[in-house]
Amino acid sequence: MDMPPAHFVRLTRVGSLPAAEILAARLRSEGIEVRVHSQAFGPYPVTVGQMAETELWVLDDRLDEASEILLDAEVNDVLEREEGTEPTALPLQLRLAAVGIAAVFTVLWILRMIRVFP
Repeated sequence: MDMPPAHFVRLTRVGSLPAAEILAARLRSEGIEVRVHSQAFGPYPVTVGQMAETELWVLDDRLDEASEILLDAEVNDVLEREEGTEPTALPLQLRLAAVGIAAVFTVLWILRMIRVFP
């Protein structure tokens, strides 16, 4: 007896197209065919609110495997954040120095544009 052909079912819904593309790439790297559906692909892309949500669809016979892969990726992300692998902010003095340097160059550029300096 022949098996009925597999059809695509929705795996998950993600809040943005870039996040969905990353998850889709992860699934494709495991050999799972993925379709990405989003309003951002249309002639009038919508990228705010619920209209910005992007859906990932996989074949129904790979749904369980795809769910496990996404769960594993999510757990690994949480564990990495708990281990303190998040980048730390620059010290305040270094940030203030960078802002000061940028301000000096901005003033010099403005003075040059109004022809104070040749």
